[in-house]
Amino acid sequence: MDDRLPISVLLLARDEYALLAGLLPSLGFARDIVMVWDPRGDPAVADLARSHGARVFERAFDGFGPQRQFALAQCVEPWVLWLDADERLADGALPALRRAVAVGGERMGVRMARSTWFLGRRMRWSGWRGETVVRLFTRAGASFDDAPVHERLRIEGGAIVPGPGALEIEHRSYRTWEDCVHKLVAYAAAGAEKAWRDGRRAGPFDLVWRPPLRFVRQYVLQLGVLDGAHGLVLCGLAAAQVFLKYADLWDRTRRARAAQGDEGAGGGR
Repeated sequence: MDDRLPISVLLLARDEYALLAGLLPSLGFARDIVMVWDPRGDPAVADLARSHGARVFERAFDGFGPQRQFALAQCVEPWVLWLDADERLADGALPALRRAVAVGGERMGVRMARSTWFLGRRMRWSGWRGETVVRLFTRAGASFDDAPVHERLRIEGGAIVPGPGALEIEHRSYRTWEDCVHKLVAYAAAGAEKAWRDGRRAGPFDLVWRPPLRFVRQYVLQLGVLDGAHGLVLCGLAAAQVFLKYADLWDRTRRARAAQGDEGAGGGR
């Protein structure tokens, strides 16, 4: 008897071999594993996924929203569990997952708790306390927007409901200092791109005030100070990411205005 759950696990990958080597063996509870792999990455990642029964699809990465929407279209089970390579179900979460699927409706999303580690320590404050995410949802009515980063899940005609208390994801994203710096730069660039596409512009106010306001919010108001030195570093990096994002947006704004000025001067001749 097949006691696996009617779930398609949705994964995106490129070079995350070590992380996936830990994640994939834990997904035996699901009937289907869908991985969309960027072929510009390590081919061993795709081979590893296939060896664990995943269906692997090749698609060049063009943003998290479009890539995840493509992956969703390949899923076949009525439920979808979206995980990143640096995430996995917490110990003891599988019974709660079974209960959530058993009582679910036709169109719905299930809110799950998520705990995040930063440089080897579980962060309990710093803006990450009590974080919840919708990662389990019915395939019917579900779609992702086209945001290049921080994509949003939409469930048309459905509801978002809280999951059982033990339904939790562990997020171990920032394992090394190199991970932190890489993500800081990548997320800042993607955030600037999205802001630009949304018609936002930046000036000196954004550069001077937004980074320290972010730091104060996370370190003081959201009690990052209680996370010790890890909290201080994390909140400082969050402020630096905001600065890089708005510096990029400011540069785009400056160059666009300069180009408009050149066009205006040329039209006057």
